Amino acid sequence: MFWKWQDRKTAEESDSEELSNMSTAKTNAAKAALDYVKNGMCVGLGSGSTVREFIKLLGAEVKNGLEVTCVTTSFDSRMLAIENGIFVTETDAIEEIDLAIDGADKVTRTALLKGGGGALTREKIIAYNAKKFIVIVDESKVQEETLEGPVNLEVLPFAAPLVMQQLKGYNPKIRMAKAKLGPVISDNGSFILDLQMKLENPKKTEEWLKSMPGIIENGIFTRFDTIIIGSEEGYRIL
Repeated sequence: MFWKWQDRKTAEESDSEELSNMSTAKTNAAKAALDYVKNGMCVGLGSGSTVREFIKLLGAEVKNGLEVTCVTTSFDSRMLAIENGIFVTETDAIEEIDLAIDGADKVTRTALLKGGGGALTREKIIAYNAKKFIVIVDESKVQEETLEGPVNLEVLPFAAPLVMQQLKGYNPKIRMAKAKLGPVISDNGSFILDLQMKLENPKKTEEWLKSMPGIIENGIFTRFDTIIIGSEEGYRIL
């Protein structure tokens, strides 16, 4: 029994080290994104663990005198931004978004998969309306060739059974909540569907899913300017 416990302890230590390295990589990607932020900008704040690092760093810059106005893609990012002293407003109070910073679940040179946190609709609205969209990820999110993995959809609850029937070849599942009974409900009051897809043509698939009645938005992103990949040592541009 002792050797089993010893192996388990080694695995836990290895996991802890891996998480620490990943956290450093996320922070390095977030630091690199700060170079794109200029005084007086309106910045769109995405959602997710890497963006949370960016928001904290941006808050420190604001405390040091940087002046920015931010719009957010989720209640999570909004609450964190306010907590860090960043001025947050709504889309009807701004003229334009100078810069959007967001993470991704998977990336290639031509497309992203997003929506693991359920905020894909607001994320795409902010990203696609920004003058410049910067993506920040760690090395674990990079795929060299064909984009493959979970494709997330935000769907009207009324339409969910019909959408699932049309997409049954992709094993669609309603995402279930872990801290409440029933399905996850987005910030817009909708369901999140998770599909499994291999995207030979991401742009075409993005447009096809978008055209389907009942689907509010999908997590395939094909419009962005720069992908910053953080590592334990620093960062690189994909």
